[in-house]
Parts: sequence; C-alpha cells; structure tokens
Amino acid sequence: MPPPYQLNSFRQSNGSTYGYPTYPTSEGAAHHQHPPQQPGYLPNQYVQPPSPYTPSAGVNYGIRPASHFQSPVPPRASGVAVVIPTPSQPLAQSQRTTSMPTAAFQHKQPTQTLSSTKPTATKASASQLPPIDYQLLLLSLAEDYLAAAHGQGSLRALMERKISMRRYYKLVATGLSCLEVVLKRSRLQPQMEATVRLRYASILYNETQNILEAEQTLSEGIKLCDRYRFFDLKYNMEHLLARVLFIGSPRASLKFLDGVIKNAEAYKHTAWVYGLRFLKVSLLLKLSSHQDILVALTHIRNISAMAEDLGDRTVLAIASTVEALIHLRESSSAESIEQAQRALASARSQQLHPQVAQVPQIVVLTNIVDLSCSLQQCDPSQAINKMQAMQVSLESQSDSWSPEGSLLIPVQSQEPSKCPNGHGIVRKNAQGSLAVMFRWTPWEDVYVLGYLLSSITTAHKNTSDGLKSEQMLKEGIRRLNEYHDAKSILEPLSLIASRHAWRQTLKGFLQVHLVFTLCTRTAWLLAREAFLELQNTVALIPEKPELLNLLTHYLEGIINQGTGHLDTALSIFQHSDFSLSNLITTSPSHLDLAILSTFNSILIVRDPSHSSHHILPSLLSSLEPHLTHIKHSKPLTSAYNLILATSPNPTAPTIVKTKQYLQNSLSAAKAIANNQLLCITLSLMSDKFFKGVVGEQSEKSARASENLARKGNDALWKSVSAGVVGETLELAGRGEEAERVRSMGMEIARGLPEGVLKWEDKHGEDVDMR
Repeated sequence: MPPPYQLNSFRQSNGSTYGYPTYPTSEGAAHHQHPPQQPGYLPNQYVQPPSPYTPSAGVNYGIRPASHFQSPVPPRASGVAVVIPTPSQPLAQSQRTTSMPTAAFQHKQPTQTLSSTKPTATKASASQLPPIDYQLLLLSLAEDYLAAAHGQGSLRALMERKISMRRYYKLVATGLSCLEVVLKRSRLQPQMEATVRLRYASILYNETQNILEAEQTLSEGIKLCDRYRFFDLKYNMEHLLARVLFIGSPRASLKFLDGVIKNAEAYKHTAWVYGLRFLKVSLLLKLSSHQDILVALTHIRNISAMAEDLGDRTVLAIASTVEALIHLRESSSAESIEQAQRALASARSQQLHPQVAQVPQIVVLTNIVDLSCSLQQCDPSQAINKMQAMQVSLESQSDSWSPEGSLLIPVQSQEPSKCPNGHGIVRKNAQGSLAVMFRWTPWEDVYVLGYLLSSITTAHKNTSDGLKSEQMLKEGIRRLNEYHDAKSILEPLSLIASRHAWRQTLKGFLQVHLVFTLCTRTAWLLAREAFLELQNTVALIPEKPELLNLLTHYLEGIINQGTGHLDTALSIFQHSDFSLSNLITTSPSHLDLAILSTFNSILIVRDPSHSSHHILPSLLSSLEPHLTHIKHSKPLTSAYNLILATSPNPTAPTIVKTKQYLQNSLSAAKAIANNQLLCITLSLMSDKFFKGVVGEQSEKSARASENLARKGNDALWKSVSAGVVGETLELAGRGEEAERVRSMGMEIARGLPEGVLKWEDKHGEDVDMR
C-alpha cells in the first residue's frame, strides 16, 4: 500500500483531504463531536470530501517485527471492527466492542533513557538473548499500533456504527508516541531519521490537527535531507509540507511550491517536476477563482509541452484529460466545450502508444469526459454512441484496477528513486521504470458513476424504452448500498469516512435524477417517496455540495407545483437561492436552476386571478440579462420561447411573433429529443392556431401532441391533448369518436393529484391552454 504522502492528495483550509481527478466537491461542514482524545493529539475532522488517497499500512524500516524481541512488551493488537457514531446517536449507545488485547492500552514506556536502559536478565538468559535495540523496537511497535488502528476501519463498519472512536485514537496516539520518543530521545542514522520524520509528519497530517508540529517536523527533515542529499525523501517532505501549509495559508503554500518546482527543474528531476506541477494544479483548482483556473491551465499546458518534448506519452495523455476536465468545470459554454474536446483529441491521439496501454484508467476517464461534453451539448444521438464506448471500457478494464483506485503514470526519466521500499510520490512500477503515483477512485465507484451518466444519456426515451433510465439509477443506488471495501486496504479512519461521504454524495445525485425522471412521467407518489429518501441521504452528508442542496430544494418546488400546491411551490421558487436579481455566482448549474425557478414562477402567477400576478413583469425582465446564457442551452431556449409565446402581459406578442416563438421552441425541442417540450409546444400550437378550424392539418397537429404525451407517459398532458383531439373531431362532425377520445381523457384526468383537479375545477377546463 502506498504511504500517505501521495501526489494528488492535499487539504483545503478547513482540513479536508482532496485528490484529483475528482467529483463534485463539498462545501459547508457538519462538525461531529469526538470523544476525549489522547492529550496532545487532536483528531482531524474525519469526514473528508471525495477522491481520497490511501496511506501506507506501514513503513518498513529494515527491522524485525515487535514480536521477535524477547521483552515484556504486549503482542501486536489484533484488528477491530468499529464505526464512527453519528451526532444523532450517542457514543455510549453506538459502541460495539469486539475482542482486542487490553494489554495494548496498558503498555508503559520505559522510565530510563534509551541509552541507559538495560534489560534485566539472569546470566544464563543474557548469554542466550541478543541485547534489545529499543529504537527498532519502538519503531516496530509504532507501525503495529497504527496498523491495528487502520485495520479496524472499513466502509461497512463505518456504515454499521461499529467503530470505537476512543479506541481508534488511543491506538493512533500510542503509535505517534513511539515515533516521537525515537525522534527526540535517540540518535538515528540520517536516512533512518529522515524516513521516521516523514512518517511521523504524515500521521500528524492525516490523523491530528497538530499542523504546526507537522510543519516543524518536515522543516527539520528537509534540512537534514539537504545536508545529506536525500533528494527523493526531500521532495516527498516538500510535497507533504505544501499540503500542510495549504491548510492555513494557501497562497504561502503555492509560493513555496514555486520554489520547489524551480529547484527540481534545475536538477532535471523530471518525474518530480511532473508530480509537483500536478499538485499545484490540484491546489489551484481548490481556490476556484477565475485567475487561479487560468494559472492551473498554464501549468497543465507546461506539463503537456514538457511531456511531449521528453516522449512521456502517458503524462501527456493524463495532462490533456485533466485540461478537458478543467474546461468543463469552468463553463458550459460552447467555447469551453470546444476547448475540452480539443484537449480530449490530444489525449486520444496517445491511446495506442504502449506506455498509455499500461494505464487503462486513462481510457475510462477519457471516455467519461467525452460523454460529459456531449451531454453538455445536448446531442442525444452522439451521447448514446459515447455512452456505449464508456460502458465497453468500464467492463473491459475491471480486472486491471487497483483496489484503492491508484494509478502509476510511467515517465522516461532515469534518475533513481531512493524512497524506502518504493513508497512515495515517485516510485518504481512493475516494469522497473519510474512512475508518478496518482490517486483516483476504486473501480466500483467509477462503475456507479457510469450508471449515472448512462441514465442521464437515455433519460429522454425512458418511457419508450422500458424505463431503462430509472432501472440504471436504481441499480447504481443498490450497488452503493451493498458495496464492501476490500479487506486488504488499511486506511486511516478519516479516509474511510471521506470515501463514505463521497459515496453518499454520489448516491444523492443518483436519487436527484431518479426524482426528476419520475416527475417527468408524472409518477407523483413515487416521486415523493424517492424525494423523502433523497432528503434522508442528504441529511447524512456532513459537507453537502452546494449544487446537491440547490437541486433538492428545487425538486421540492417541482413536486409541489406538479401536485397542485402552487403557493408552497411559489415560495420555494422565489427563495433567495433562486433569485436572478440577487444572484452572485460563477456556477453555470446554479444559474440554470435560478432561470428554471423563474420560469416556474411565471407559469404559476401568469393567471390574472392569481394574488401574485403583479410580479409577472418583474419576473420577465429579470430574465433579460441572462439571454446569452439561455441561448447557449437548447432546453432553456425551448422553454423560454414557450414562456414568451404565452405571455399574458400588456406587451403580448403579435400572431407573427407568437408563431416565431413556437417555431423556435419546437426546433430546439426536436434537436434535444425532448418529448415533453414537443408535446406542450404542439398542444399550444393547436390551441392558438387551429382552434375552431376544420381540416386535416388541425387534426394532425392535435394527434401529434396526443401521441407525444402518450409516448412520454405524462398523465396531465395526455388528458389535455385528448381534450384538444376531441374538440377537433367534434368540429369535423365525428361526434362518436370525439366522445370516445374525451372519455379516455377524463379517465386519465381522474388519476391526477387532488390538488391539480381542484385547481382545474376552479379555473375551468381551458386553464392549460391559456
């Protein structure tokens, strides 16, 4: 297992651990109360955002295990299955202890100094036993205690509330105390001292809040490595120190990294130049300002140029893919998508190279980003082809995925790696060449992400395709609920909790799309049940992503509007989170939700008899500053033109303008294969232009809207379109057929929510056509 000083792992100012590539990050914190800790070692906030890295199960210092020493020392603590109690469940009620040697907690350190302590033994036994080396004994004990602590944690144990926080941190504190005694009271060989310092600092960083002590330990270790020219250990320490500094002072961390990168370039340590630059890109992306994004893109392009010059094809492929991710994250505009696709083309051009073939995760990541580009462009036919390519790559690469999701990116550089036993950011791969360690995510998590993307891709034909989109979402949720971590992975509790929080976030997004899918086909009872499950999931996420909160809030308004509770829905859509006049955000998704909320508010208050009808002009005017953003999105364009075509304000459009708006809406809906928008547009066209007209064209228009409503399984619009068809047939003198169609429409209408029926009875049968 790799040690905790991985390439892509770092922390933000609140102490969270991150990695790259990653999924939606979390903001906000729900601080859990820890039980009392070992004095001097405060546990870190244990819930971490996605993309965790895995620390080493232990560093081999070239020593024998503790059990080898003939000394009255307790045996190695056995693994314990334990779980973090949630704030709602008191610790005393949630602890379920399993068997563990109590001697592990009763061991006391020797009272004499290491140099003066001598084992008491008889003359006979002294001649048989070698003298005890307390340095090596304490180092071995430290790794045993840490391994015992990390071995008792698993994702399943965390979910089942079986981890004793007190016991876990007592083991960690005991292991740290052993390392501290060795560092402060022993004289070590320089390389051994540097290795112990790195291990000690990494545990402080991962398990405690003693950031100042970690910084001091690393600073002293870097001086030692400089003196003896331990370059590899020095770079590992500097990599960890940059992440430590980022917690309290992000700008100081970036400035420190600039100096380290400059030194690595001067010594031509190519692999470390790659690793340090990728780290800086990760840190810059956490700051999220536009200027920082531009600097991150500059570093990524520098990596690509350097990799191309030196023939490091795998580095070039991963750098190009990360660049595409940055463009998609920065904006959903056509220009950003085009730049992302250009970067992807560069990555794909390297995939046939033998170096790239050694890292199958790159192919999977490239396919995921490529599919995301097509989804942003709302191109269903192209997205389906890319979805199939992504599914094939996921199925074919499952056996080559490491349990913890790490990947080694080989480089051509020949400088030696001197990190003990190959641990560290730069190490030897199976082929014996140098490689840079990245941490991504386990295959099972990526596979569930594939379910989410596949469901979004096929959502437009869910009802006509046997509800496959819903089935994929439900299967993804089931997999997350039943997933077990590999037992061979030994990780700190903070990283286990981090992975659990990431999976809960992924589950939340799966449930969001499930609720949207159910609402689209007007399955309101099922949608409300799924929404309650979504709320329960979101409540369990300590650091909730802002987008997930916004989507949950918006869905609550949608369900209330769809079931006829319009006052409640309007209050949600008019919430400050969705107010266009006060919106200050750089997130395209947040802006999309604010625009959609304004559309829904307009549809509610557009009736002149509504008590809030007076706010209609201000709602329409609030959309004008965002017309450019609306035009870049085909779904928003279609909906916006429908709003304009049915506007009841004094400046209502002329017949010519109305035709133009409806035609624009129809064209955009056809391009994205949105049957719901097509059905609504055709129904409005029939009502506005063919009402009272007898002829073949009027019947075709009415029949088309009815067929689309049936195809989308939308009960409300099936009822409305049946009424339009019935009226058209009656005018044509086909009374019996008209009565039959109307009866079918009335039968469907009886299944609508009670709130919708009451509102329709109050406003008349033509309410949906006004």
